[in-house]
Amino acid sequence: MPRKADVTERLRLEARFKAELARLESRNSQTRWISFLALAVLLMGVGALLWRESFWRQETVDIRIPPPVLFVLLVLLILLVLYLLRRELEIRKLSLLSIEERLVTESERSAGMIDAVTHVFNRRFLRDLLQGEIARAERNQRPLTLVMCDLDHFKQVNDRYGHLVGDEILAQTASILKSCVRGSDYVVRYGGDEFLLILSETDEPGGRTVLTRIREKMAESERIQEVGMSLSFGLWLHKAGQSADQDVAAVDARFYADKQGVQTGSGAE
Repeated sequence: MPRKADVTERLRLEARFKAELARLESRNSQTRWISFLALAVLLMGVGALLWRESFWRQETVDIRIPPPVLFVLLVLLILLVLYLLRRELEIRKLSLLSIEERLVTESERSAGMIDAVTHVFNRRFLRDLLQGEIARAERNQRPLTLVMCDLDHFKQVNDRYGHLVGDEILAQTASILKSCVRGSDYVVRYGGDEFLLILSETDEPGGRTVLTRIREKMAESERIQEVGMSLSFGLWLHKAGQSADQDVAAVDARFYADKQGVQTGSGAE
């Protein structure tokens, strides 16, 4: 199920990938030095075999193994070390490739979760997000509040100022919505100029406090006030046993009922 933790996990993978890459570069440097030393010892061993008198001025060495054989054994030992080191580096490379592929997959997955205009979650993942929050709320016996909202007369903004300005207003509105909720909450672009807020561990009074905060922020935005934009809201408190689809349908119905009440001057939400 896609969650905000996915983004955190991707960043952790990124950090781990960079650390592994730095270690790999360090090991490559060590491998070059060991290769140089192995080559030097190998040349000494060959020289000891070909020009024994030059390498061993005294024929008596306090060891049982003849010096040339000792050199050959040392060279073989170093070659074995190099082989094992090379094998370890190959394993690390494969590990890095695996991490890199996972990073690409997670990046693509994260990009697919986010709406390109508003940079909030898109509707595609709404059901998964909401099902997870419903399960958590019912498991912990905590409240869960949904808020549906949209920009009033948004079509007129597009018709008068153009779609670029409309996109700018949508992005600013989404930014305000995100600034008025907690990190554990979700802002989803439901469609067009409609947004759905998923407020975890929030009861109805808490949800209305969030709405008040949003209204205040909207009123403080010069650009939004310049084009005469405002938000309409509908609020719904999840009831135990309801599915994600039932909750969305309920908050949608509440939203349109309340919006119709505002438009007819009844003073509803």
